[in-house]
Amino acid sequence: MRIMLIVPTFHYTEGYPTYLSLSDFPVGVAYLSASLKQAGHEVIGVNPNNITGYPSAHIMLQTVLSDKIRQTKPMVIGLGGLATDYAFLRDAIQIIRAVAPDTPIVLGGQIVTNDAEDICDLLQPDYAIVGEADKALVDLISTEGRAVTTPTIITAEVITDLDSLPFPDYSPFGIDDMLDNHSMDTRILYRYSQPYPRPFVIVASRSCPFNCSFCIHGHRDMPYRARSIANIMAEITETWARYHYNVLMIDDELFAVTNKRLREFSEAVLEGRKEHGWEFDWMFQTHASAKLDLETLQLAKSAGCYLFSYGLESASPTILKSMNKRITVPQIIEAIEMAHKAKLAFGGNLIFGDIAETVDTCAESLAFWFEHCREDFIFLTNLRPYPGSKLFDEIRSMGAYPDKKVYYENIDKGVPNLTKISMPDFDNLTKLLVSLETSWIFVGRANNVRKEIEYVNGNNTMYKMWGTCPYCGEESMYRQEFPSRLDTFSMGTGCLHCGRKIKVEV
Repeated sequence: MRIMLIVPTFHYTEGYPTYLSLSDFPVGVAYLSASLKQAGHEVIGVNPNNITGYPSAHIMLQTVLSDKIRQTKPMVIGLGGLATDYAFLRDAIQIIRAVAPDTPIVLGGQIVTNDAEDICDLLQPDYAIVGEADKALVDLISTEGRAVTTPTIITAEVITDLDSLPFPDYSPFGIDDMLDNHSMDTRILYRYSQPYPRPFVIVASRSCPFNCSFCIHGHRDMPYRARSIANIMAEITETWARYHYNVLMIDDELFAVTNKRLREFSEAVLEGRKEHGWEFDWMFQTHASAKLDLETLQLAKSAGCYLFSYGLESASPTILKSMNKRITVPQIIEAIEMAHKAKLAFGGNLIFGDIAETVDTCAESLAFWFEHCREDFIFLTNLRPYPGSKLFDEIRSMGAYPDKKVYYENIDKGVPNLTKISMPDFDNLTKLLVSLETSWIFVGRANNVRKEIEYVNGNNTMYKMWGTCPYCGEESMYRQEFPSRLDTFSMGTGCLHCGRKIKVEV
């Protein structure tokens, strides 16, 4: 059977065009493609990202999707995404209905898993799959019959053995174009380790064993499961031989669940470097409960690790307790100090706006940031509640978001104030966070900066820049495209040797 799978358009409502790097590609779609092909089906991929020449994102989507459907005549169309992809999914389903009214539509992803009934009422797919669709979609297609009136909601069984799944298949979605032409378009956090990045993504586990109040992963019956190190190495062996990427993002909510797992992964990568000639940097996410030690982090560094991140969220004990973070401020300090000693970049978020937040708790987190990690890759941002989280359920029970359609139509427009902080103070806090996040005013400046033009691209110029790190004294080379009309410019990046944030100003 011929199945069409549609990739959401990156930042669909925030302007056009926006670009998608493989570092931001939704890996779940590639897993579906692999499972469908393994079952003998033909997969048609539609990735309406990185396409220019249209007046708007909607006109682009309407043209590209309509033409593809008419050309290929798929028998089933699958699409899905996050809650923030609502506008894209709404428009895509309307386009499909206009062009191919009799073709069954299957909707999935977190937006369905976390809010199936309301989403089905609003978007009216034929089928909606709650949970992991790898096997459920294959089973559905084998017995598919068009649902005429009411969307059919299917709850997928949890896949207990992740090693049993085929490796993700990116071939229908233009992976070579993403790697060759768009690797620097997104994810500034992930691209600083290489001046000529070719980022690749791997998922080594699913779900998360924790239950943070704001997170959509811990508020449902979805156990944490991890792939074996041998299975992960088999995927890396296959994909690196095919794509020769130089940055590997381990895209798990929680990869290094224990110190032992990080050590085993690092040792396996070192062995792969000897046996297969692998040449890539890599990063991972973890939690304080992993109890990483300096020796293991140094081993990871020797195996090519350049960054690890923690789920910080706050440096106020009051807010950490409210968020059910199960982490302490001393544990955060210990992790940052170990990262510096191992010369690894340290990443994370400080999120402001929990329901227990006050001006004083905000001050606690900002003071901690200024003293301990303003030179690390810590993003400062506001908390946003999404369906599927305990926090969303809690604030909705208090009367917030009574109309789900209005909520989804305006999702991420403005910053909600869930606190008892006055609106003037909350607005000032939001402006302060934006200023600190965009200016990098408290970040060290590179010394001995020099630049040269690499090439001119229309009205933009790609520069190569060299600068000496103010922290470790090592020189690195960076690349960035700037408008050709600028005489001076500033780039926020990271030292390629010690991992600290720096500004390169010319």
